[in-house]
Amino acid sequence: MHSDKIPTLSSKARLKFDQARQKPVLLYPEGLLFLNQTAYKILLLCDGKRKVDDIVTELSKEYSIERVEMEKDIWDFILTLCERGFIQLN
Repeated sequence: MHSDKIPTLSSKARLKFDQARQKPVLLYPEGLLFLNQTAYKILLLCDGKRKVDDIVTELSKEYSIERVEMEKDIWDFILTLCERGFIQLN
């Protein structure tokens, strides 16, 4: 894994808060994806400025969980969204 990669939301994806359902969502041309709070926080941090390593560090502090325990899950999430074209890694 390349922790120095910088994830950014692709131009076809947008983060929004669905007022009707009171849930965060990821909007894209073909539909939407409902997000849990952790997924939403990860995507908020995919701002084109932070490296994946920075995101892991920030969330491990926020949740008081060891980095090593979170890193794989965060990478799996980011890579899944990359495969679907919602995130770009630079």
